[in-house]
Amino acid sequence: MSGSGENPIRVAELFAGVGGFRLGLEGHPDSEEDTGFKIVWSNQWEPDEKAQWATKIYEKHFGSEGHTGNSIHDFTFPISGIAGITEHDLLVGGFPCQDYSVARTISGELGIKGEKGKLWVDIARIIRHKRPRPKIVLLENVPRLLNSPAKARGLNFAIILNDLIRLGYEVEWRVINAADYGMPQQRSRIFVMAYRKPGSSSRKSSINKNGNFGVLNKSLGPMNKWLLNKSTSNNSPKWEVGPFAEAFPVTGNLPSKHEIVPPLDYPFNSKTSPFGNAGYAWNFRFGGKSPKKQEFRYQTTKVKADYDGKRQTLGDALVGEHAPDYEITDKEKLRMYAYIKGEQKEWRIRKDERKDAEGIDTGNGNLWDLYQRCTKGYDTQRWKDSRENSGYKVGVKLGIIYDYTAGAMAYPDPLDKASRTVVTAEIGKSVSRMRHVIEYEKGKFRGLMPLELERLNMFPDNWTEYEGISDSRRGFLMGNALVVGIVKRLAGPLAKLIRDRSEQ
Repeated sequence: MSGSGENPIRVAELFAGVGGFRLGLEGHPDSEEDTGFKIVWSNQWEPDEKAQWATKIYEKHFGSEGHTGNSIHDFTFPISGIAGITEHDLLVGGFPCQDYSVARTISGELGIKGEKGKLWVDIARIIRHKRPRPKIVLLENVPRLLNSPAKARGLNFAIILNDLIRLGYEVEWRVINAADYGMPQQRSRIFVMAYRKPGSSSRKSSINKNGNFGVLNKSLGPMNKWLLNKSTSNNSPKWEVGPFAEAFPVTGNLPSKHEIVPPLDYPFNSKTSPFGNAGYAWNFRFGGKSPKKQEFRYQTTKVKADYDGKRQTLGDALVGEHAPDYEITDKEKLRMYAYIKGEQKEWRIRKDERKDAEGIDTGNGNLWDLYQRCTKGYDTQRWKDSRENSGYKVGVKLGIIYDYTAGAMAYPDPLDKASRTVVTAEIGKSVSRMRHVIEYEKGKFRGLMPLELERLNMFPDNWTEYEGISDSRRGFLMGNALVVGIVKRLAGPLAKLIRDRSEQ
């Protein structure tokens, strides 16, 4: 079994899904290759899902040893449950993005800490109370994490940085688009790497290289080398390259001065986040006498991928023969797809203002009726004509109407480029702007099948196949998955860092 050699790097996998992190670290379960990693504990639980398909698929491929289908809350509330999580060197997980997308600050709530049960709280509790603490924590999420919530951009990421630094870690982050490095899908995700510092575990750690997993020197030259693999002086050969910079080359410039990690009472605003798509944060201690003063510092910048290798495309993921059920032959449905994939200039009424809209006459029903006819019409002219209606003008005056615009996207999806991001609603019969539609022969169109979605996420063929599972659920699982190739590229540099820095 992969990763089962002597002294493997032990991994705990949170929110495991169908095993994307595990495939990237351990490799295929049938492979004889020893990558150096071994998943010793994992969990996966889908709220309101009776069948728990992801756990079934995970256990089908990897077995049930060390895996639990229980909610992570069962292990973190109360904290005594954390003892049931196997000791590990590396903690990984892609925690669900909905945990912070609804965060609010107007009412005094503290972002992702503002509502009971938010999953970042569970992750932080595991790190805080597990002994010894993991040497490295690797988390994955959508890039919106850097800019949420909308009214206080950057607050939620500042919470994560503050929590991790207080727990004795330094933190690096990087937004990575899989297609920028030759993979077959345009899927951007933020990866957060937290490096344990000496003294942050119950076990003794030296103050030298051993037990110190982050960048050792915070001056500009070494930081440039670690984050960007950029040489800035004759001393550059002595400095180390960080895992992200080694696995995912970039171009960019690191600012010469650091910033202070925003505290939670910082005046975050709705315009900009203080965080770029790459950065590093740490605890700086200063002052000659004990106790020393401290401040949480960070450096951040915007980087671009630097890759000129082979590129996979959507066309590379297609099967030779497809199921007829995926063909789109209805002309009206094709017309609707052509509309919804094009440029849209529409208007909207929120559901909670429906009663107000129903009280406004439009000459042929009420304003809500007009809105529904336009929405279901998939017709540019109908939307344009609606703006001349007197009822529409009343709605605008009352402030219950707001504009909605969307730019055109390629239709059908081009086969010679990486695909767009696979979404959870990828498979279904209804017309959807975000679903892929390909022209498989001249004038013939169809959607994508589960096996093709697996290939776009770089999973083995038929990985999500299971007796009784629907195609739409298989598509949902791939919409939630990460691109395995990202983790696979990162595995080597990560293993080297852990082995080099671990105490002998």
